Amino acid sequence: MLLTLLSHQWKANYRSSVFQKSVALNIIMGLLILYFGTIFLVLGFTLGNILGKVAPGQSAVALFNGALLFYFLIDLFFRFLMQELPVLAVQPYLHLPIRKSRMVHFVLLKSVPSMFNLVFLLIFIPFMFREVIPAYGTGAALAWLFAILALTLLNNFLLIYFKRLLSIKPILTLLFGLAVAGLLLLNYLEVFSLFAVSQVVFGAMMEMSWLAAVPVLLLLGAYLLNYQYLIAHTYPEELAVREKTNVEGKGIAFLSRFGELGKLIELELKLMWRHKRPKSMLMMSVFFIFYGLLFYPNDTYLDGFAWLIFVGIMLTGMPMFNYGQFVPSWQSGHFDALLTRRISPYQFYAAKFWIFVPVALLAYLVTLPYGFFGYKIILVNTATLLFNIGVNVFVIFFFSVYNTSRLDLSKGSAFNWQGVGASRFVMMLPMMLLPVLIYLPFKFFGVPYMGIAAIGLVGLIGFVFQKQLLQWSANWFLKHKYKLATGFRQE
Repeated sequence: MLLTLLSHQWKANYRSSVFQKSVALNIIMGLLILYFGTIFLVLGFTLGNILGKVAPGQSAVALFNGALLFYFLIDLFFRFLMQELPVLAVQPYLHLPIRKSRMVHFVLLKSVPSMFNLVFLLIFIPFMFREVIPAYGTGAALAWLFAILALTLLNNFLLIYFKRLLSIKPILTLLFGLAVAGLLLLNYLEVFSLFAVSQVVFGAMMEMSWLAAVPVLLLLGAYLLNYQYLIAHTYPEELAVREKTNVEGKGIAFLSRFGELGKLIELELKLMWRHKRPKSMLMMSVFFIFYGLLFYPNDTYLDGFAWLIFVGIMLTGMPMFNYGQFVPSWQSGHFDALLTRRISPYQFYAAKFWIFVPVALLAYLVTLPYGFFGYKIILVNTATLLFNIGVNVFVIFFFSVYNTSRLDLSKGSAFNWQGVGASRFVMMLPMMLLPVLIYLPFKFFGVPYMGIAAIGLVGLIGFVFQKQLLQWSANWFLKHKYKLATGFRQE
């Protein structure tokens, strides 16, 4: 049965539009995987020499063991940000004579061949052959690697368990996060040394290979936690329940003069105001206005422009980025109905564009007092505002067709990672790097102010040609609308 489910999953992935993504996105992902894979592999072969230079006279293996607990804590943090939960559309199988335990095992085991679980092998295996085997022998080295593999999978299943608990018991996830943060704080306050503890623990596994069974037992415990949770939450009644609320509201008279576009903007604003997830996300963006206080008081960041460009993009665009990363997932609950309406994709994206523009302008006006730290800040923020409303907004629209995760708008955004995946972080790369790449050639030729002007000019050109870019966004949406509809139907 596991092979049958695996076959179904493969066919679902193969026949989906994942294999029809744009060439640009595939190239970006491929280059990132190749780049980081090469770095990790080279690091694995050279790590012994690097540690020898950093701490002459000390054992490279002992230093490496001392850093392993820090590695697992960092690994857990990045998994929390980027790793998506393994899912299976179980409804088609629940009425069939298939044991529910088989489906649960399949859902859990399909998370094992993940990038987060395998990428560490590019570092640890070369390091094991270069340093551990010559010092401790093959048997101890294999036990050491086996223990690290078990702890990596332990991180995998712990993360899956606590991410699932976010929806029903967020306090447990919060306590788990506080426990991890508490360990780091105690290490920082020198109450005890995580480095020393890590050295002792992993050093003992090399001396006594049977201790590698301890991480395996912890891994089995984490697996059973996930198994019991999924067994208890895969009933059709629970999967089908959706909270229904009746809302009433008056129309916004000002927007009615803009016809269909005004109505769409009004509906979008009501969606933001009446649902917990978008409203809390926008409220979080308000606090991000103070982000500039981390940089602007420091004269080091005011000497050049590169950091100011980065901060300017964030300050003038963060509300747009926070809300735009889930376009059109905000409409996932009624997306099929949306497709049946006489609403063109051009109108759909134009409504969102004319929400983003005033929001970005408002963020820019609020950050104008930062100009007291230096006139450069106002120049850079003006240029980045134009770039956000003329370029980055269309970058958001380009990546929007890959947001196929259904959102529950009744839940807040705090500790809610529903719909958050690696694609969101890939979207941020061009939004952050493009203005810096425009600026760098002018910096090298000694005319940095021309670089800032070029960033603003590119954004202004994009804003002038907004109709053409919106039409392109609409055509791009039409090519992927059935993929979106299929993704939003998944529970």
